[in-house]
Amino acid sequence: MTGPSEDGDEESDDDGSPEAFPPGTGPAAPWATDDPAWPVRETSVTWETPFFTAGHDVVERPSGEHADYYWLDPADAVTVVAVAEGDVLFVRQYRPRHRTATLELPTGGVDEGETPRRAAHRELSEETGFRADSLTHLESYIPSGWLRYHRHVFVADGLTAGETDLEDGEEIETVRVPASAALSRARATDGVVMENALTPLLLARAEGRL
Repeated sequence: MTGPSEDGDEESDDDGSPEAFPPGTGPAAPWATDDPAWPVRETSVTWETPFFTAGHDVVERPSGEHADYYWLDPADAVTVVAVAEGDVLFVRQYRPRHRTATLELPTGGVDEGETPRRAAHRELSEETGFRADSLTHLESYIPSGWLRYHRHVFVADGLTAGETDLEDGEEIETVRVPASAALSRARATDGVVMENALTPLLLARAEGRL
């Protein structure tokens, strides 16, 4: 995991900081190299989509046994904790995969050639209309043992309201929740409870940002 860092310039990143690396690269990606005690004997890609690659590795365990370990490899993602006038900005949208509405924080994938910090600026603006003067990087973590990607969490400061810029097919509503109630509201959502709200809110609270 990585610690907090701050940069007020949307067009620049801290060279060498974890959030400055292009998606899927850098020392924070453990799948980029093999562990000698668990050598990978074969890798197979079984499915490729515009959004992720799926496959499996044949790994030799320390016992000498070979086993298949399946994985999904999407682009890195960003989540933004943004507080405007004492309210945390949530987004409500229908998730067809889950067949229910969700209450989340502004979240999205890191585009090819884009740094996580720039993606965080973009996703916040697109989904809520708010622009941030600066973003503080709180943490980068791997959300699941099945996934080869990082979620990068940022806190937004100096917010200015504007117009949303949603992609085709997106129907997203901004929901403002008092910061003191944000965590309990994320847990009491009418749909499914989303990790991309709970973990970032806990990180923000631990850093004294809520």
